[in-house]
Amino acid sequence: MDEHAKRVYAPLLDAWDDFEQGRATLLDLSRLTEQASEALDNASAPLPQELREAAADLEYAHYANDREEHLSAGRRILGPLLIQLES
Repeated sequence: MDEHAKRVYAPLLDAWDDFEQGRATLLDLSRLTEQASEALDNASAPLPQELREAAADLEYAHYANDREEHLSAGRRILGPLLIQLES
């Protein structure tokens, strides 16, 4: 992954830490995931599309799940992408 991509998704990784500590919501993650998807170009394919889909899923999960289920939903949705981003 190039330096541009790392700078683009760094705020998302920071927000993930906040989310796990209860200082951010699924909507916060959704917004940052969408921003990252928009800032990446096709050189990072298929990541932009995967991020776009995750952003939509995070927003849906925020409204479709009880608050106590948000952490597990976030992990299920973003977990696989975070592994990609951190490698």
